[in-house]
Amino acid sequence: MTKEQILSTAFDLFSQYRIKKVSMDDIARSVSVSKRTLYDFFEDKETLLVQGMKYNANRLDEVLTELEKGSYTAVDVILLFYMEIMKRPRWYNKQYYEDLKKYPDAFNTNEELKGKFIKKCKVLFDRGAKEGVFQPEVNFEIMALLAKEQLKMLQPSKSFCNHSNMDVYNTVLFTFLRGICKEKGQTILERYAVKLSFKLQ
Repeated sequence: MTKEQILSTAFDLFSQYRIKKVSMDDIARSVSVSKRTLYDFFEDKETLLVQGMKYNANRLDEVLTELEKGSYTAVDVILLFYMEIMKRPRWYNKQYYEDLKKYPDAFNTNEELKGKFIKKCKVLFDRGAKEGVFQPEVNFEIMALLAKEQLKMLQPSKSFCNHSNMDVYNTVLFTFLRGICKEKGQTILERYAVKLSFKLQ
């Protein structure tokens, strides 16, 4: 069992079952190591949480960086990145973010990672405007902040109980993007909608 595997498993447990409810014993059992071995790697639960958050963010950054190097438009990059994430979706417990407030280092790390996410969104939106796939008159700083707020829907509420998580995510993303796409971007969006078997209204 590598340190990376422990980080990935622990972060899955924290996000799905809330930080407060997951003990170091639970994590040790899940990764089939002794608790002593776990403490050899990590000083305490918050250290493990913080490193898990950073590991997850770095993994996603690597995926996004590779996509940005390709011959894609900003719309392609966003949708391909989304499709990659949804190969292994993580449904966050709604109490996860409340629990973060009780762990100062983890809370600050989360705020830092959100700030980086907003900057990356802004760069992609600006790039899309230059490529002619996004409407240039849109305030992309506001759009980046809206994208951040969409993260709060990582765990769909009971309001969507009659719909699958995937349908909720697809609807939010495609509606969001269609609102800022020009005709060229709309064409790309429709192509991906077919790939995901999602019907654009």
